[in-house]
Amino acid sequence: MAKKFSAPLERTARLLDLVPYISSHQGISLKELAAVFKVDEAQMTNDLTTLWMCGLPGYTPLELMDLEFESGFVTIHNAQTLSKPRSISFDEGVALVLGLDLLRSSISPDRSDLLERIDSLSNRLAVLINLPTALSATSQVNKDVSAAISDALKSRMGLEITYHSLYRDELSTRTILPIEIVESDGHIYLSSYCYQALDFRQFRIDRIQSATVQAVPLEIPKTATEQSSYACTIKVLTPTRAIAERFKKSDLSVNTEFNFQTYSLQWIERSIMASGGEVCLNSPPDVRKSIAVMAQTMLDRYKAR
Repeated sequence: MAKKFSAPLERTARLLDLVPYISSHQGISLKELAAVFKVDEAQMTNDLTTLWMCGLPGYTPLELMDLEFESGFVTIHNAQTLSKPRSISFDEGVALVLGLDLLRSSISPDRSDLLERIDSLSNRLAVLINLPTALSATSQVNKDVSAAISDALKSRMGLEITYHSLYRDELSTRTILPIEIVESDGHIYLSSYCYQALDFRQFRIDRIQSATVQAVPLEIPKTATEQSSYACTIKVLTPTRAIAERFKKSDLSVNTEFNFQTYSLQWIERSIMASGGEVCLNSPPDVRKSIAVMAQTMLDRYKAR
């Protein structure tokens, strides 16, 4: 069913996608265009009216895009600046490369034609998002380890892993409950609860030597959750794509409030500070106070100069 209303962030993304799509589908009907973007015709007409007033600085008829849609069929001209498809983010690129890596591992070696196409696409994506070598689709991650991690995340089962600690240069066997896969500083990590450390830990996936899914589902001890996880309430002041990606939220709008669970106070403090005023932490109050102190300290340093 077509959506009748759109959040500002969702609509902005759609407007950016509309220009290259119409440019390559000149004369498409308004009804079909609305169906492609999953909105009703009234919303699509509203979007096209907005685009009709967009263009390069100067904003004379020479700089504005030329849109025609009154007849029920849509054409666009003078839109070269915005006619290129919207670029994917780094996180989106990483997800695509890893997905291609998993796809490659499932293809028979005698299908060299498919393998060559996947390698070509992976390489192009890596260049497009400036992907570090450690995150390449041909990294040292064992495909059996990748498959075990994927199975454990889907089934909420535990894993027994053999892990190489770079700092101690030793192998250890650990029982963990995987929570999610995250990217940080050019590496992919598996966020988990570790039953040896009795705490939450992050394991670099390319340092996991082996992984076996446990037959019995594991649970995070309630005391560990109470002590190590934090419930936050965040208010959106300026909805941006970066905020939506950082907190894995969609349909954000001005003054939206949402709850967010984190296992690291340092991460939430850095994330709020890095937002540059696009979001505000409403709770917990002690973390809010800590962020205020950090912001004031930074401001004082600039005033001192």
